[in-house]
Amino acid sequence: MKKYILILFFILFIFQILPATAEDETLIIFDASVSMLEPFDGTPKYISAIKQAKEVLKNFPESKKIGLRTIGISVDSALLALLQNPNDLCKATSLVVPIKTDTINSINSSLDSIFPLGTTPLEYSLSMAVNHDFTNNYYIKKHIILITDGADSCNGDPCRFIRQIMNTRKDIKIDIIAIGVNAEDFEQLNCLSKSTSGSISNVQDTKELNLALKNFLNPDISSKAVFQPQNTKYKNYTFQFEY
Repeated sequence: MKKYILILFFILFIFQILPATAEDETLIIFDASVSMLEPFDGTPKYISAIKQAKEVLKNFPESKKIGLRTIGISVDSALLALLQNPNDLCKATSLVVPIKTDTINSINSSLDSIFPLGTTPLEYSLSMAVNHDFTNNYYIKKHIILITDGADSCNGDPCRFIRQIMNTRKDIKIDIIAIGVNAEDFEQLNCLSKSTSGSISNVQDTKELNLALKNFLNPDISSKAVFQPQNTKYKNYTFQFEY
């Protein structure tokens, strides 16, 4: 009997300390493929996204864990890949700022160094993020904020990948800021957010971009906030901040 009492006490103890020790982790995945050079509300997409992200990150607590992964490739790497192995273009993603506390300055510096080039290996980037970037602890909530202007351009199937992951895990949520995407790309991106109980915002100007970033990044935002941008063709805005 004493043995079972001790086991029960240990189980209760573990459940009591988990909420206090487990901290949410956030990862921004920034699409820096060549299409992000296209104009958006009078400015290249990547410049608008960087400017608004840095503005919103000012209010992100340094005590919270957050990192940055980019999708894209440098000029030197692109030339080398074209000459030696073009398939490397579809593996162009890097964890430039690991997920930890006190990273805002590092994230801002990394964002400033971005110049879009290359393709969008979205499935590969998500697989790297899910399998390598986060803490290997299913009790910790893992939040991906994907900033992109399109779907996978490397014949990947990110929706299938995420659905397979979510069959055995419930610790991942993907929120997506889609920058003026078309209907076909929106369908793939929408699948990613819905499969993880996340949300997607297909923004059409910098004001909507800023508001979407605030909703996803600002920890003080109301969990009942609703974002309904104007003149948006493809909508699926159901902000669900609870995991």
